[in-house]
Amino acid sequence: MQKISGRYLAGILIIMVGVIALLNNFGLADISFSYVISLLWPLLLSIAGISFIVNRRDLPGIITGSLLIALGVIFLGHNAGFFDIDMQNFWQGFWPVIIILIGVSLLSKNKHNSSGHLAIMGAVEKSNAGWELKSAEYSAIMGGIELDIRKAAFSEKEINLGLSVIMGGITVIVPEDVAVTCKGTAVLGGIDLMGRGSGGIVGNASMQSGDLQSADKIIHLNCLCILGGIEVKR
Repeated sequence: MQKISGRYLAGILIIMVGVIALLNNFGLADISFSYVISLLWPLLLSIAGISFIVNRRDLPGIITGSLLIALGVIFLGHNAGFFDIDMQNFWQGFWPVIIILIGVSLLSKNKHNSSGHLAIMGAVEKSNAGWELKSAEYSAIMGGIELDIRKAAFSEKEINLGLSVIMGGITVIVPEDVAVTCKGTAVLGGIDLMGRGSGGIVGNASMQSGDLQSADKIIHLNCLCILGGIEVKR
């Protein structure tokens, strides 16, 4: 199944706006732009949720995707007048649920990999000479993480790193002799690998830097980025 690209979602939205403007200008329709936008942006949330589930197929992706789909349906129904929601009560319950889901996601990762590293409203920095790089999960929630691989000792030839960002940022600095593969999804954020990136409303990244056949050291990155950024540079 092909991946859903944020570029195509944005393109569809622009085409729809252009068609509506064309019809309105020639008197063939009288459509309110504000009403259309109020229906389109919840629809984009739901499409973004489907993209997460289809493209990632792991627990964090399923949790994030299901949440985005639910939000899209709720706002679409509210804006279209299908049902009435007390938005104050909704937001009072929304953020605690988000916190709970983040905790569940982190626990699920640590269940499979006990080498997790977490920055919540703070910073994690790995830049000391000789620090040991192992396959692990790194998560930044309203915080920042910096991994300087140039100073790391590899525990094995191929390292798998899971990078998750929610309203934060992760920077990874790699030496020239290390090959890197990067796969991930960004929602209202961006993933940048050596100057090549993907982002926007929904962006799916699948990139590679370096020769996997000849490299003595390889890092595989699996990224999830929401309202933040992940940067990998030499």
